[in-house]
Amino acid sequence: MICSIEYTIQITIMANKKPKRRKPRRKRKLVIPTQSNDIPFSKYRIEWVDALSDSGWADDKEFNKMKLAYPVNEGWLYSKDKTSVKVFASYDLDPTTKEMTYGDRTMIPTTWIVKMTKIQ
Repeated sequence: MICSIEYTIQITIMANKKPKRRKPRRKRKLVIPTQSNDIPFSKYRIEWVDALSDSGWADDKEFNKMKLAYPVNEGWLYSKDKTSVKVFASYDLDPTTKEMTYGDRTMIPTTWIVKMTKIQ
């Protein structure tokens, strides 16, 4: 009875290759706020569904590829009622008059909101 056994030996030699070194982690600089965060608004993360539209021409294949958008907004809750939620992501507080102006404002219909989570 004759038995044949095949052995395959694979040797990989990495000549003159040094192991990769990781870059040192950079320390993050602390940001010192110039304004206090004492504003009468709570911070929220809002996940919602948005419509998608396209004014160009498309065939059936391209039309069927259309999907709804699922944006996420994080900001301070300005107001909420049964029809809409208003948030802002930036603000400026005048130190002398204490008047506040708002930036990055978004108004979302409540029926489009999937999840609202209070943060901070």
